[in-house]
Amino acid sequence: MREGQEGSPIHPPSSILLIPLTDPPSRDNVGHSVMTAHHQYGRMIEAMRKAQRILMVSHRKPDGDTIGATTAVAHWCANQGKDITLFCADVPPHLFHYLDQIHRYTNDPCVFDRAYDLVIVFDSGDLKYAGVDAYIPRIPGSYLLANIDHHKTNQFYGHMNIVEFISSTSEVIYRMFKASSIPMDHAIATSLLTGICWDTSNFSNPLTSVDAMEAASELTQLGARFNDILSNLWYNKSTDVLKLWGLILSRLHYNPRYDVASSYFLKEELEQTSSELTEVIVNFLSAVVGEADTILLLKEMPNNVVRGSFRGNERDVSKIAKFLGGGGHKGASGFQVDGRLEITNDGHPRIVQDDRTIEPGFVTES
Repeated sequence: MREGQEGSPIHPPSSILLIPLTDPPSRDNVGHSVMTAHHQYGRMIEAMRKAQRILMVSHRKPDGDTIGATTAVAHWCANQGKDITLFCADVPPHLFHYLDQIHRYTNDPCVFDRAYDLVIVFDSGDLKYAGVDAYIPRIPGSYLLANIDHHKTNQFYGHMNIVEFISSTSEVIYRMFKASSIPMDHAIATSLLTGICWDTSNFSNPLTSVDAMEAASELTQLGARFNDILSNLWYNKSTDVLKLWGLILSRLHYNPRYDVASSYFLKEELEQTSSELTEVIVNFLSAVVGEADTILLLKEMPNNVVRGSFRGNERDVSKIAKFLGGGGHKGASGFQVDGRLEITNDGHPRIVQDDRTIEPGFVTES
């Protein structure tokens, strides 16, 4: 019987950490605090049971995992009669309209002027990535800050940290609910399966594992609406969106020296689509481009900013993203830098800054 199945204990990976502290911990002081997974999960559930007012935060530019994990926990807390608030710096796109609790989201920072017993941040390596580093200090009174995530770049910034290096934060929530005997109805199951499907690119990228597929199987048995997930996340695109994707495909450029295939969005084109759809296309490119180890999709943003999304097979793209101030996983990472896009004579994009030029897959100082 595999870990996490009913009747067998869940053995704690060394990456799981839960530390109640008066000040947020650092990586240097967490090693002695590893507990059993059941104890860690239980303490998180206990914190949610005791809290009356709970603020839940999904990271900016939300994707299916942060939305799935947040709405799953929100559904359970709402059923417990809790006063819950869901915040995301960017309004979740219509893509996720089928999820229960999605209507509760707000992007109004005034919610941070209220008192809470518990604040939970989902799927964010740090508070800056979540888009709330400037807002959290505004919360009046005392509260418990919980950090639930699956990224290796997590900074363990909470009073409670549950960080497992697995497929998705949604799988972390699945494990916690299962280990704590929390019933998962079809709404919770649909939210969690959305997150797992999103971060594994529908079970096609290196984050896919036997455990993730077993979790997906059980969530489907519990009533997760898999057809809704497929149709909303991967199908049913408008003709305008498909034409835009065609443009991105036409710009695809392979650099054999660095084994990188890259393409780009210009800022006026991004107005015709949404951030989550750009993630769908970079996942698609990663799945179908056979000659390149690494995929890079660059997005030109307003105010002289460029965002990049990496997908890699053998190469650890998180190291490149981290060098550029971003982060993520070995196979899927992102970054944001100041600069502008420049297209070379042979058609490949690069980022031009005051002191350096950033090429796909490597960095050079000018």
